[in-house]
Amino acid sequence: MKILYIIYLLLILILFSSCSEHIVDYTPSVDLLVNPNIVTAKFSDIQRKVFNKSCAISGCHVTGVQAPDLSGNSYTVLVSKASTQGLNYIEPGNPSQSYLYQKLLNSNDSRMPLNAPQLNQSVIDSISAWISNGAINN
Repeated sequence: MKILYIIYLLLILILFSSCSEHIVDYTPSVDLLVNPNIVTAKFSDIQRKVFNKSCAISGCHVTGVQAPDLSGNSYTVLVSKASTQGLNYIEPGNPSQSYLYQKLLNSNDSRMPLNAPQLNQSVIDSISAWISNGAINN
């Protein structure tokens, strides 16, 4: 009876230990469930929730108006592409050397988005994390 009890406990331990890793991998963040507007450190999220809503608007960073064109999928015009100021718009792995990131932090009249409130710090942090992680097109 004692051996049966030990075997039963071992089976339960194995069951829980094998499931726990998969549960963590596939469970969405509680923050994302509560607030789906949170910007994650993924390019697709940044494009959809930041560039499309705050930058690629009439009179701003759209085709034929102001470089860079942030409408649609702006990845190819941003990453490792030189700005008019000499720095790349996005320097993979290096937010402080990324012109776009500097423009988000700027405290003078040239901060982006222009004539609008500064982006939330959590949004800026997500953009920084995306750049730091290599600015992957994900």
